[in-house]
Amino acid sequence: MLLSIALLPAGCEKKAHLVEQRLLQFGTIIDITLIHPDLAKAEWALSEIEQQLATYRNQWHAWEDSDLTRFNHRLASSKSTDIPASLNELIRLSQGYYERSQHLFNPAIGKLIAAYGFHGSSKPDTELIKTLRQDIPTMPDLVIRDGQAQSTNPALQLDFGGIAKGYALDRISDFLHQQGFEHFLINAGGDLQVSGDKMGKEWRIAIQNPFRPGTIAGINLSGQQALFTSGNYQRYYRRGDKIIHHIIDPRTGAPSIRISSATVMASDPVLADVAATSLMIGGLENHRSLAESLGIDDYLIITDDEQIFVTRSFANKLEWISDLPVSIID
Repeated sequence: MLLSIALLPAGCEKKAHLVEQRLLQFGTIIDITLIHPDLAKAEWALSEIEQQLATYRNQWHAWEDSDLTRFNHRLASSKSTDIPASLNELIRLSQGYYERSQHLFNPAIGKLIAAYGFHGSSKPDTELIKTLRQDIPTMPDLVIRDGQAQSTNPALQLDFGGIAKGYALDRISDFLHQQGFEHFLINAGGDLQVSGDKMGKEWRIAIQNPFRPGTIAGINLSGQQALFTSGNYQRYYRRGDKIIHHIIDPRTGAPSIRISSATVMASDPVLADVAATSLMIGGLENHRSLAESLGIDDYLIITDDEQIFVTRSFANKLEWISDLPVSIID
């Protein structure tokens, strides 16, 4: 769906076109808004982005046929294998963030995520889950020498679900800047990257309430900013009286507990994506140390008992809408 609106900013003689398009990739709706005086160029850029996203899906999909699934298969069946060029940077970033996140960000547990039933429509495999939890793979189990990769843990299977969206938005943002686009917004299912402003005004963004329809706060963004949220309320199923969600704690091999969502604002969408997932897993016990290790200042955590914990710097940027109790982190 493509929507174009011609706008004439005050004091300007040249029309700026606001062009919007909605796409479906990465299992989510992606809304892209571009502001540019050249309508044809904006439409061309949106077409290029749609092709880029389709390419990323063919490279990074965790369970359908992709460069990643074929690489995982070769890792499991051979002593060493070439690394596809499309995965090099994601692997490098993931290894670095594994250390910076105090081992909470761990894309090596793809087989465990699949065992819980979060790869396609498969049902949970309780026996496999028990087996995998006895020796949970980690990123150091993926050994890379001279461009060849080898796994020291046969259960290692990469899943970039905690970084691929941020990496995709970062690459699309770079593409738009290279093409001369200064003002845009990319919203991938509530995770977003903004650049510049919206016709002289800041981009108005809402942070979702994880417990009921609506939002907890709004924030105005401009310049180069990313806002990512990780939560337990979108991909989950019930088993008895328990809710099983897709964010797996790599320390226990079970879904993370006590935190309903974590939101991070940073200039780098890759960092915001990884940090939101890591805070979701790390909980309240370790968030200060984790934030320092990752290098983030603006974040909030919402607990299962509906309490909000937010850094002072982030709280000062928010306009609160919800009546949930708020505690400031200094």
